[in-house]
Amino acid sequence: MRSSLFHKFLLILFLWIWVSPWIIAQPKGTISGQGPYTAAIFDSSFEKALYKGSLDISKHHLSGLFFLKRISMNSVRIIFSNELGMNFFDLELKGDEFIVHSCFPSLDRPSLLRLLENDFRLLLVPDTTVIRMKRGRSKDPELLIFGVKTARGSSHYTYDKDSGKIRRIQISRSIMSRTDLQVYGDLRLQPVKIYITNPAIRLHIRMTFLSN
Repeated sequence: MRSSLFHKFLLILFLWIWVSPWIIAQPKGTISGQGPYTAAIFDSSFEKALYKGSLDISKHHLSGLFFLKRISMNSVRIIFSNELGMNFFDLELKGDEFIVHSCFPSLDRPSLLRLLENDFRLLLVPDTTVIRMKRGRSKDPELLIFGVKTARGSSHYTYDKDSGKIRRIQISRSIMSRTDLQVYGDLRLQPVKIYITNPAIRLHIRMTFLSN
């Protein structure tokens, strides 16, 4: 009996020694063959894109054009204007900085701007602060779901199994800053539709791709 237990121990020890280098070699936040868990929807190859869209908050509705443009490796500009060229806001994500170049007076509220920063950072900037990750169950065999704990909060990432691209991000920092971000279309090319919702304050952003 002792001999049998000893042999089992040796087998487990051998398997651990053989597998551990592979585990250590896996990049943080990735699974072999499945790509990164928490990469942004727009990766480092993104340059610019023009979307027709709208922003609704409570009973207020604004419509116009969203222009997204990478300024440098760590900087992205987000401009939302009406079709006459008047900017509702002109924002920039630059590393950890959030720069408000201009903002329509009715939107110039710290709490709203903080939400917009979080939402666009989720869309455009990869999260490199992964603490814990766990594979979840998906009812759709074409999708992969991961529960992810990062400095941004607890979230669920839904991936398209074939392309490895993000379909949906649901993140919860607090009741007031929950975000549900969904994208549609052939994600190997360009997200055709983007929906961002912060349900607690009834903030809805809808974007439909026009051109690069």
